[in-house]
This record gives sequence, C-alpha cells and structure tokens, in this order.
Amino acid sequence: MIKKLKIGLLVAVLSVFSLAGSASAVDLTWNNDTTVTIGSADYRIESNSEATTLTFDATTLTVTVPALSTFTLSSPNNYTLNNDQDLTATCVSGVNTLVITGAVTDAIVTPDTATVVACVAPSSGGGGGGSSATPATPAVPATPAVPATTPPADCLPGYNFSPSTGRNCNAATPAIPATPAVPASALGTPGRAYAFGVTTLRNGSRGEAAKELQRFLNAKLNLGLVVDGIIGPKSIAVIKKWQADSGLVADGLVGPKTKAKMNALTQ
Repeated sequence: MIKKLKIGLLVAVLSVFSLAGSASAVDLTWNNDTTVTIGSADYRIESNSEATTLTFDATTLTVTVPALSTFTLSSPNNYTLNNDQDLTATCVSGVNTLVITGAVTDAIVTPDTATVVACVAPSSGGGGGGSSATPATPAVPATPAVPATTPPADCLPGYNFSPSTGRNCNAATPAIPATPAVPASALGTPGRAYAFGVTTLRNGSRGEAAKELQRFLNAKLNLGLVVDGIIGPKSIAVIKKWQADSGLVADGLVGPKTKAKMNALTQ
C-alpha cells in the first residue's frame, strides 16, 4: 500500500523520502536536489524539477509533468532508468539521468538495479536535437589592398626625369601592398576565451552566448550538441554534474564563477 502525503501548493525543499510514499498538489517544485529511495537504492530528483503529482513504491515511480515543465530523475549508482515513455537516459561521469518533459500524465519509471549502463555522452540537447554539432564556417580573409602608385620622392613637377637621380618620373614606384587582414578565429578555439556574455545562462537561455556554452560542452565534454543557441534540460543536467566535479555550487546556473572556471580550461 502506498502511503499518501498531502503537500502544499509549492514545495520549496523536499528532503529524503522513505521507502514508499507519495506527494500530490497542483504544482510541485524542487528547489534543491532531493533523494528518493525506490526499493533498496537511492535516486535523486534534480533541482528545478516540476510535477503535478508524484507517487513511488518499492519498484516504481509515477509522475505527472505539466506542460512547459521538466522532471529530472538521476541514479548516482548508474542504474538503468526504464520508463514507459520510450525516453533514453543519458550518462555522464557515472550518473545516469532521465529527463521527462511535459505535458506527460502518469509517466512510470521502473529502475533496474541489476543493470548498470555504460557512460556514453548524450547525442542531443539544448532544445535542438541531432547527432553532431554543425561546424563553424571559417571567416573569409579580407581581400588584399590593390597596390597604389606614387611618384618617386625625388621627382619634381613638370620633369620627366629626376634632376638628382635621373629616374624616369613617369614610371611610378608601386607602393608596398597592404597586409591582408588576419582571418577571424572562431570563438572557443584553444587559447581563446569563450564569449559567454554577462548574463547568467540557464535552462531556456537563447542567443550567441548560449551557442558559446554549447561549443564549450562539445569541446570539453564531447557532448555532440547541435549549436542552435537554445539551452535545454539535458545540457543543464550535464552542467550541474560538471559544476559539482569542479568544486562549484551545482545549481545549473552559468554565472561569473562558472564562466571563469570554464574559460580557465582554454588556457
């Protein structure tokens, strides 16, 4: 029998759940990572997850995710997260993570503690999907300046030849050609800082700074994200794990400290 626990309209922090339990409300929000025990193993509801209802027992976890929300469940022991939504979990650094995007009613997750999956980098994320990043188009080098013609300095007006050197004043000496412009290097190449911008990047962030974050994840974590400038929940799950491994607060928010830590890897 599943014990039911009434929870208020907004759940700020859910602590460790017991072996079997449930929660239901109009809106459940996890502001911190929360441990839930299914059977004999511990799993983690990631921060920023949202749900309408949540129930779990010794074998399964059932969750309803409202539209425009995500619910993220991870296995620190890298167990398989079987589910009835045909969703594939992603594994990074020994943590298997399943992201359920609403609207979904009564999604059932059945962890398999007998199966430990191999860690393979996810093939898509950032709201775009796809198997590989689109290579950056190299900048077109500037066209060299056309050599200008200037009269010799020792020629005087009205003279065909220089009175001092005898040089033919009608045969102008070509000026030294301008040095061609150096092609612009793509941002994020070795030795160059990533242009993450000044605003904090998070789930749903869009634009050029978001593309730079995707380039960083591809270059340093080999994620193979499509560089579409849209940060999605899969990217955030990987960023949180990277923050934890790098001694930062694992909140999934890419602010000044996280940006500085990321750019330190390009030196």
